[in-house]
Amino acid sequence: MGQKLLILSGGLLFLIGQSTYAQKAKKDTASTREIEEVVVVGFGQKRTVKELTGSVGTVSGKAIQSNSSAASLDKALSGRVAGVVTGSASGQPGGAARIRVRGVTSVNGNSDPIIIIDGVRVSQGDLTNNSSTANILANLNSSDYESVTILKDAVSTAVYGADAGAGVVIITTKGGRKGKTRMSVSSEQGVAFRAIEGPRALNTSEWQGLLASAISNYRSISPSEAVQLAKTGKLGSDFSSIFNSTVNSDWRGATQKEGGAFFQNMNASMSGGTDKLTYYSSLGYFDQNSIVRNSFFKRITSTNKVDFKASDKMKITTNLQLAYSNMNTLDNGGAYNNPMRYLFNRPTDPIYNADGSYYLGDPKTGKLSNDLYNVAALQSLNYSNAKTARVFANLQAEYKILPNLVYRFVFAPEYINIEENTYDSPLHGDGTPLGGLMKAYNTRYFNFNVQNILSYDTRLGESHYFNASLIQEAYKSDLRRLFAEKIRVGAPFLQTLDSFVITSSSGGNKRVASRSGYAVMLHYDYDKIFLLDLSGRRDAMSNLWPGKKNGNFWSAGAGVDLARLEPFTSSSVLSQLKISLSYGHVGNNLQSYQIPYATYRYDKNYNGDAAVRVINVDNPNLTWEKVNPFNVGIDVGLLKNRITFSAAYFHKKTTDLVYNLPLSRAQGSRSKLTNVGDMVNKGFEFSVVADILKNRNGLNWRLGFNASTLNNKITKLLDHSDVITSFMILREGEAVNTFYIPKWAGVDPSNGNPLWYVNGKNGETTSNYNEATKAPQGTTTPTFFGGVDTSLSYKGFSLDAQLSYGFGNKIYDDRGNYLFSDGQYTQNYPGYAAQLDYWTPTHPHALNPKPILGGNTGTGSVPANQISTRFLYQGDYLRLRTLKLAYNFKGKTIRNTGLSNLEIYLLGNNIWTWMRDKNLQYDPDLQLMRSSNLNLPPMKTFSLGVNLYF
Repeated sequence: MGQKLLILSGGLLFLIGQSTYAQKAKKDTASTREIEEVVVVGFGQKRTVKELTGSVGTVSGKAIQSNSSAASLDKALSGRVAGVVTGSASGQPGGAARIRVRGVTSVNGNSDPIIIIDGVRVSQGDLTNNSSTANILANLNSSDYESVTILKDAVSTAVYGADAGAGVVIITTKGGRKGKTRMSVSSEQGVAFRAIEGPRALNTSEWQGLLASAISNYRSISPSEAVQLAKTGKLGSDFSSIFNSTVNSDWRGATQKEGGAFFQNMNASMSGGTDKLTYYSSLGYFDQNSIVRNSFFKRITSTNKVDFKASDKMKITTNLQLAYSNMNTLDNGGAYNNPMRYLFNRPTDPIYNADGSYYLGDPKTGKLSNDLYNVAALQSLNYSNAKTARVFANLQAEYKILPNLVYRFVFAPEYINIEENTYDSPLHGDGTPLGGLMKAYNTRYFNFNVQNILSYDTRLGESHYFNASLIQEAYKSDLRRLFAEKIRVGAPFLQTLDSFVITSSSGGNKRVASRSGYAVMLHYDYDKIFLLDLSGRRDAMSNLWPGKKNGNFWSAGAGVDLARLEPFTSSSVLSQLKISLSYGHVGNNLQSYQIPYATYRYDKNYNGDAAVRVINVDNPNLTWEKVNPFNVGIDVGLLKNRITFSAAYFHKKTTDLVYNLPLSRAQGSRSKLTNVGDMVNKGFEFSVVADILKNRNGLNWRLGFNASTLNNKITKLLDHSDVITSFMILREGEAVNTFYIPKWAGVDPSNGNPLWYVNGKNGETTSNYNEATKAPQGTTTPTFFGGVDTSLSYKGFSLDAQLSYGFGNKIYDDRGNYLFSDGQYTQNYPGYAAQLDYWTPTHPHALNPKPILGGNTGTGSVPANQISTRFLYQGDYLRLRTLKLAYNFKGKTIRNTGLSNLEIYLLGNNIWTWMRDKNLQYDPDLQLMRSSNLNLPPMKTFSLGVNLYF
């Protein structure tokens, strides 16, 4: 039976009458006992499934690997586990993604769960300095995963202490097994396209038509008259050039690959062992290219794991993981290098010269006709590259002091070196006025984790089982960073820092953070009927003031399996009816760069003397956030667990929320870290798994479903005052990451003017933007989400599919004011093709107001393209994440080939997407993100693969 990993550290006993102890029969008799699934609990402790309490979710390594085009774990978890939602800011291969476990834990602090690999926490997130996005977890090879477990409640996470409030993700890697050497080789190759169509730009005739309407509405003439005036030069040379142009450039096509982007994933492994020694070794290669040119992620990995039984008392385990990755990223947002700015380029500007070389604009200015650059040329001339080397070693030694008393020592260093180089050519773009630009960053992380664990377990009679563990853990992170920026290069092909002659900037810094803690875990169960788990931990953190460094964390819970009591013991239908309850106190630590000290930096030159500037404002009262999770759940198994159902209610309260409170610049810093309030996440989780058909004439069918609700609210703020930044608000009673903007009411069908609701909600409307009130308009976090998965097999054939969904969140298009400008910017920036749905007397019920050169201000003075819900879209979606069709050759078919199994498969990832809001032009994977920000498009991948087993 495949191993599942569930990580828990707590439970609380249900106290019920003595009569419940009297049983007619036990289900664990020798005649009915099955091999129980072995699970690993917090800090390597082991339990059977029936001994566990708490709320966890598990995903097999095979399921993670089925989403092979996801370079990192966080992107592959979408829709897999109840209560867990993921979001991706960009389609950049190897880019960052977010995981949220039971809601958003913090505002400015940490909301990502910590990552544990084989019992040891590792680095996570974007560790680069000058890349638009990156993800250190992309340097892990999912083919080495045995399973992934997500810990969600206090009883599961409290033993990890001060930084486990946002949840814990535990990865268990594959290991060797006793027996002959087993080998496997896999190869998968495919092609990727945009997952959704994405925004289309205007072509020349469409843009000319839109401009003609904008001119005609401005001058009160007909569109044909506007065209004539423009062509004859009576509106100026720029309009004459536009309307007389016969060029029709496809900027989007020039920035992306024809025929799709190449994808490749190859792996080989070897494992085996004896009574004394087992081993597992693997080698992997991953190559993913974006559909947008000059964006890619390549990775080589190697894992070597050895378990050695030195004696009857001593066992030693070593695990060495090596990875090297090479990633090219592209700018996002408003950067000139961003190829998604094809929406801003004029279709009347040529992309290429007659000889096929890139057109670089006016020779005098080096720019195109609208003062922008050739984004296709910049893709070829410039680059931003990051090369990452990661070495992770995990040494564990276990010694059996007494038959029931075991000591375990863990030492796990992690070394990460990141080299980043950004080059802007002197030939075109931002680098031209500088004579070329080169930026170089070198970042080194050295982290280590040390654990000392003493475990004692005993059994009294056949029914009473006790386990206790004492744990000491220390973790330290040491960061060193050097950087330099230079300009003026002699020739474009010279692309090393020493070839640039003027140093415009240089520097270096270091940061050291450490933590230490002591924990105790207690477990008791009575015949797997009544379960008790308790845990406590005390942590000390280095980046807080004395008196605030220490914290105490704990959990308690209860579980009772009613199916093992009368009258259920004789039931042939009910195999499990477990009720569980837990509560605890967990920490949510500050980010490593968040420090509450008054700090200064001497990095300015003042007439040859060192000058100081304020970096941080002192706050000796700052403390980490506290999270108090409550959980109650029920787990039901029917027909020997052929059908399982789980439901849970959670209530997770965060107190002492940390926020960067805005300050006046006169105080020397823009913000001050402050504990400002409280927040609550609550909701329900449901999951069902059913083996509908089980080896019925060779046919098997399994179906799974999970669904979660989430209600997030700010319950307390400092002085009960709103905190408003840009178009977001923190307000008591509202969700975190709530949009606070006027509400768009559409277009006045009588005259084409813009309309907004006066009160920001409904009812009376106005055509004057200044009369529209701001109001909360939804949040970035989905309120209902989950997934469906199914597996169907018949003899050698198998079909696997997985779908995820999310509802209730909003996505803001932060470039909509430029690209839906209603005439304000249309002359310079053509914008979306969706602008063509604009008001005319014959089309009164249009999406957009009538275009007017200079902008449509309605009855006010502010144009219609100002911030409002006009550019806020519903993020509701359904996505087919995985569809795999495979055939396995076994037995006689491959006899005498040396193979034990041969699998050939077709695989699709993200191949179908449904979006509720037909006006949303960006990918719904932006959930959890505030805005689209012109990021690279996520991709759908079609691939063909083969797995060979020896």
